[in-house]
Amino acid sequence: MKRETREQMGGFFTAFFTTLLLMGVVLCVVYLVFDSRSGGDPGTHVADPNTYLPQAEDRMNLLLAGRENANEQPDLFLLLGFLPDRGKVAVCMLPPGTYVADQGRDSTLGQLYEKGGVRYAQKVLAEYLDIPIHRYAQGEMDTLDRLLTGQGLMDFYLPVDLSFTLRGREVNMPKGDYQLDGRKAADILTCNNYPGGEIERSDRGGMLFSQLIQEMLPAFLTDSGEQLAGSLMTWLETDVSFADYEQRRQALEFLAALELPATTTVFLEGAQGDGGSLVLSGPCIQRIGETYGPPQTAPIREDEPPVSESRTGSFVKEFF
Repeated sequence: MKRETREQMGGFFTAFFTTLLLMGVVLCVVYLVFDSRSGGDPGTHVADPNTYLPQAEDRMNLLLAGRENANEQPDLFLLLGFLPDRGKVAVCMLPPGTYVADQGRDSTLGQLYEKGGVRYAQKVLAEYLDIPIHRYAQGEMDTLDRLLTGQGLMDFYLPVDLSFTLRGREVNMPKGDYQLDGRKAADILTCNNYPGGEIERSDRGGMLFSQLIQEMLPAFLTDSGEQLAGSLMTWLETDVSFADYEQRRQALEFLAALELPATTTVFLEGAQGDGGSLVLSGPCIQRIGETYGPPQTAPIREDEPPVSESRTGSFVKEFF
């Protein structure tokens, strides 16, 4: 009788503690799910990197033309690659003097813009680099100022002294720490006498934009991300729509939640000539293609000549 009682009591305690353990596991899972969604803040909504994985279909490349005001030609072109399936936003700043073949004719990005605006430059550049450029945008210095003022002035270390004259303005910025508004940022982006020429200007500009985008990403973990997206679409002349944003909202949250920086700068290589001309090297064009091209893009074979090598070589010598 006592043996049966002990067996019954043992079965009871086994069932009891098993049930208690299962309830504890369930409660822990529920807590972790809700905590990861809220991050402790009711206004925060985060795409869990462990459950949401962006796809190649979420990608979008955009060409942005930046100019001082609506009466001026662009000072820069920014090639942005939204590549969430690779965990990256790629940033490459191209000067207006960048060589681009236009249906077999020598041209530059700036000349393409003069001919047909940013949309024409978007079309021809995509064909020349053999990459998709899905959207375009165009903005002025005051757009940059609104962005930096609205998000908070950006802390930025300038590693070189800047002293130049542009459009009748004298700019003097000693190297050091700055809090950038739109004017200071534009001066760094448009400096016309970097020791390394247009390549150095483009690389420093790409790093500035990379830092700016990286600092903007956390906004997309909160409700202010939608407001920021709407403001940018209002301030810029662009064909990016709110539907584009909604389609990629989770991918934006995914990038913003990553521990490592999500932005990467694509640096330029090539031959520089007079008047701000720049002919991108074959390896540089290959690197741009591998960065912004579709996932199945095959790398250029090493025994193949660089893209347009013969034409671009004569372009530096004769066109400018």
